This record gives sequence, C-alpha cells and structure tokens, in this order.
Amino acid sequence: MSRVPLPPAPLVVLFAFALTLTSALALSQVKNAYMAVSEIRPGMKGYGLTVFRGDTPERFDVEVIDVLHAFRPDQDLVLVRTAHPVLERAITVAGMSGSPIYLDDRLIGAYAYGWTFGKEPVAGVTPISNMLAELTRPVDPRIWKAIGTLPSLIGQKPVPPRPQAQLSPYLGDRREAAFDALRSHRQRAGWTSPQTRYGQPLPAATPLQVSGLGAAGMDMLERELGGYGLVPVQAGAGAAGGSTKTPARYVDGGSIGVQLVRGDVSVMAVGTVTHVQGQKLVAFGHPMLNSGQVALATCTARVVHVLSSEMRSFKLAEPTTPLGVLVQDRQAAIVVDSQLKADMLPLKVRIHGVPHAPRTEWNMELASHRMLTPGLVMSALSSALEATAIDRTDSVLTVDSQVDIEGHGSQKVSDVLLTGTGAADGGALSRLRAFSLLAAAYGNPFEHARVTGIQLDVHVRFERDLLTVVNAALPSDVVDPGSTVQLAVTLRRFDASEQVQLFPVRIPKSAAGESLELNIEPGDEVDLERPKPNSLDDILRAVRLGYAGTSLVISTKLPTQGVKLRGQLVRSLPGSALDTLQPVNEADKGALFPSYERNELPLGHPVTGSLKLKLNVRAEPLR
Repeated sequence: MSRVPLPPAPLVVLFAFALTLTSALALSQVKNAYMAVSEIRPGMKGYGLTVFRGDTPERFDVEVIDVLHAFRPDQDLVLVRTAHPVLERAITVAGMSGSPIYLDDRLIGAYAYGWTFGKEPVAGVTPISNMLAELTRPVDPRIWKAIGTLPSLIGQKPVPPRPQAQLSPYLGDRREAAFDALRSHRQRAGWTSPQTRYGQPLPAATPLQVSGLGAAGMDMLERELGGYGLVPVQAGAGAAGGSTKTPARYVDGGSIGVQLVRGDVSVMAVGTVTHVQGQKLVAFGHPMLNSGQVALATCTARVVHVLSSEMRSFKLAEPTTPLGVLVQDRQAAIVVDSQLKADMLPLKVRIHGVPHAPRTEWNMELASHRMLTPGLVMSALSSALEATAIDRTDSVLTVDSQVDIEGHGSQKVSDVLLTGTGAADGGALSRLRAFSLLAAAYGNPFEHARVTGIQLDVHVRFERDLLTVVNAALPSDVVDPGSTVQLAVTLRRFDASEQVQLFPVRIPKSAAGESLELNIEPGDEVDLERPKPNSLDDILRAVRLGYAGTSLVISTKLPTQGVKLRGQLVRSLPGSALDTLQPVNEADKGALFPSYERNELPLGHPVTGSLKLKLNVRAEPLR
C-alpha cells in the first residue's frame, strides 16, 4: 500500500500558524462587527437601515445624543437623532422598530423607542448585546404543541404538565366570563395607553396591518389588542400566495411581519429585521407582546407607504412570503427561526339565513395563542357578520360552534343569542360557548392542549322573536308531599300578545313539612351544579352541559343538600349521610351545594325574564 507523503515539519508548523491566524482574524472580525455601549460617545455619527418603500432597505443618518444608563434592568438606551427626507415629516415611525443602527460600520443596536407627540426625530436604540443574548435561550418543547414536533427536540424528555400561572385555571364554571378570562393577560402585561405616558419613552408602536375587516371587526381588534401596544391600521393583504418578486429571505434592515391572521382576513404586525445570524434573526428591539416563548408565523413584507401623523406616523405594509416562526418574544427583541414553519389554526365562519348576501363563507388561519386567539376569533366573526348581515336591527342568532382539540375530538355546542343592535354585537357574541371551549383548552390546569380547528355556523333571523316571562302562579301555596301541581306561566310575545302555559311540577315526598322555592328562568341562565373537574375532558363536558336559551326551566330547590366529591355529584343527601361521605383528608373534602329538581320546557323561541315562587309542603297529605 502506497503511503501519502507527509509535508515537511516546517510546512506543518506554517499551516498550523496560518490556521490559527485565520481563526483569530475571523474572531476579531465578528467582535468588531458590533460596538459596545461603552465605546459610544455623544456626537458620533453613523446610519441606520430600514425600508421606506418596497422591500429594499435605505440608509438614514443618525447622530448620537447620549446614553441613558440602566434604562431597563441590565439594559442601557442610546439616544440618537435621525435624518432622512421621510423622517423630516414623519418624525418617528411605527414599523421602524428593529432598524439596525451603525457607527463606524459597526452595529450598535436597534431603533426601538420614541415619544408620543415628539417634535424632533429622536429615537431610543436597544443595544445589540441585549438583543443577541436572546438567541441563546433554549426552547421549551411544550411550546411546540402549537406547531408539531421539532426535529431538534426529538429525544428530549417530556416536561410534565403544570398549571399555567399567567391566567387563573379555567374549570368550566364561568360561562359568562370565559372571554374575559382569556383576555385578562392584557391587564397584567403592564401595557398602558400611549396618551397617558407623555414623559416616558414608549416602544415604537407595532402597527397591525389589517385587511378584510369591517368597522366592527376593527373596533373589536383595537379593544382586544390595543393594550399590548399593537396599533391596528387598515392596509392590504398582499398578492395571493405571496409575491414571487420578493426574495424569500430576511436581510438586515428589511421588513418582517408576524402573521396573526391570514386568508380572507389578514392581520400582520410589522417591524424591521435588526440582524440575521445563520437561520435565526433578532428584530424589533422591544417585545411584541412580552409573551416569552411563542410559536407565531412570520413573513417577509413590502412597505407601501409611510403615513405621517401628528400623533404617531406608521408604515403601511403588506405580507409577501411566509417564512419562519417567532420563537422568543422578550424585552430586548423578538427572535425568529427562519427554518421553522408554524401550523396555523383554521377558522371557518358560515352565515345562514341572509338572502342575496354577497358572501356567506369566510376562511382564515389564526395564530394559536391563548391570549390572542379569542380576540382574533371575535374580530373575524364580527367582521363576517357585519359584511354579510349589516342590518342594525333586532336579531336572533343561533350559533353552532365546533372546536377541534387534539386528543379530545370535536367539541360541539349550540347557543341562541338575542341582540337589538344587529348580528355583529360583540357583547352578545362574547357569550358563545365556543370561547368557553377555547378557555378550557388554553387555560385548563391539567394539560397543554392543542386546538386544531374552529368552525362557526351562524343562523340569522332579523326579528325580535322573544318570549318574556311576566307571571307565574300555582293553584295554592300549600301543597301535598308527593303530589304533582300545575304551574301556570304567563308568557308575553314581542307583539304584546300573551299566552299561558301549564307545566307540571312534582313535589318530592322528602319535602314534607318544608318550604320550597321554585325558580322559573331561561335555560341558558340556569346555574348548573358541576363537579370539580379532574381532567380536561371533565371541563369540556361541563361546558357542553346546559339548557338551551329557547327553553324555560323550572327548578325546585330541595330541602336537602348535595356534595361535589372526587369529580362526581352526589345529590339530595341528608346531613348524616353527608358527614359519612366526607373524607378525613382536607384536600379531598367535598363541596356542599343546594339540590334542585329541574324540568326543561322547550319553547322554540328565545326566552327572557325570571321569577321565584315560594310554597309550603304539608307534613302529611290531606285525606
């Protein structure tokens, strides 16, 4: 076998020296690519990169004013004055967040902060050292239930589920408050309206480029997301399928979008790429939502125009090519991995019962995010109804909702809503149990559930088809135990005509010698007893239970009590039995609740109004 001759020893030494020198040079070049805050002095001049129109970054001039030390914990802020024909009239621009700033051709950080109603083009720059530090944060595998398994995470041990701390655990017992429970993070996030913070630098507001939403949808979006510093502006959706002319890659100073909704409705937060490092990049120079680890779809974007405003100028932009996932949403920056792909949540809205409507079906894809998704669903639904059934009049809505949850099947519920201000009434729509199902999936304390699809079928009737409970009476207020009495309920239709319905009410033998209370109320207002859940399935079951809003329910309050114990309801037990059932362990101790015997009476029309009656039960039946 022939041997490959080795080079002479001096050549080996020379090669090793050259390799070491090359590595040192490369390391030096990387180090010199950035400038530390300690090197920055007032009066230094440089430039920034951002897109003012199209997709090509342009230079704008900067001059250092000074450094605000410890602006945030372990984070300084560099104050710069900017100069560019656009910035002469626009001052500070929402959407420029993340624009890289250079001194001596070395990157110092990102254009990130401004002042409301500022009269001069002064911006705050987040140091690049704080931004690059976010690239090294590890990703929690649980986050990626939203987008599927990551190849890089295969083989890692699963993390046991735990209660989610940011929101109170949702247990299926707060139907009316489900929507509020899901959006409560906004109040806890510390965002405040810019108008109330004149003296403080604010993140250069992130404009939400919105298309396909009507006025109702825009108002709803602003209410739900405005508290995060996201400013909805009417824009365009971009070319179908993305622009083939725009390169499918990110560049320093280029525009980047975070797609919250795409399809028939488009909602995109737009900012600027600060620095691309391999497959990852940092952008914005401030948080988008301050949500930590997330999985939100990103895309390249094209700037149409910079619109000047006395309050806050902003970029008008459109999405172009889907590319990557926002994986970290932190104080100093957002981090995007361009090699990942987000699995968006499909939403289908179908409107029925509106003759000659120009459109009856809406298809969208939404970000799967427990604080964002409910508001996005509400905005899309309100907008679809406004576009299809705009009449500002009395409306009855029957909404069939389906929420698909991985591992738990399709959860289906039906609700009847009555509104006097048209079909797009957000107050009425917020009562849909679809939001309770979302709350159960996103906010339960048992597992990290993945919502895979939402479908809403809305049947609209433009009428005040309403029955109001105006009176109820019994033949006598003293009854026999074990008897059945006829309850006469007077119902008034919207046209003022009245009808009397007779409903049989059974008097239990166990009520002998006691006083009973009868509650007469619409089915969807009945506060059902629910056992303490032990799983997500228990919560979903509790959400599905309930009476229709087109039924009248007669609830007879019994003299006995029940107990919620180990996920079960034990009804109508005497005190001695309750004591026997109670466990020694306080953690497993059951909760007592009043017992009711109920009778549902379907009426086929929405019901409103409620009454209470009291009656006495004889100790023994009359002979």
